[in-house]
Amino acid sequence: MTTVNFNMKEQDVIMNLDNLYSGKDASEMLGKSGNYIRQLYAKYPNRFLPGSCRKIGREFIITIEGIEYLKKGMIKK
Repeated sequence: MTTVNFNMKEQDVIMNLDNLYSGKDASEMLGKSGNYIRQLYAKYPNRFLPGSCRKIGREFIITIEGIEYLKKGMIKK
């Protein structure tokens, strides 16, 4: 198992590389258009699970935990 430690200002989070998805793939998994994660992160970064999403170059990378967290937030009660 390969892990990467991203240094964050608030805390250190270790991301498991086996459970990472591109922003486009994550957006499609959520049933949204390919740029949904990018737009959501730009407008509302606080809606993401801390440490679950990163911009690397021009690409967004998000963990499966982050995707599940967003799914729970999309469910209306």
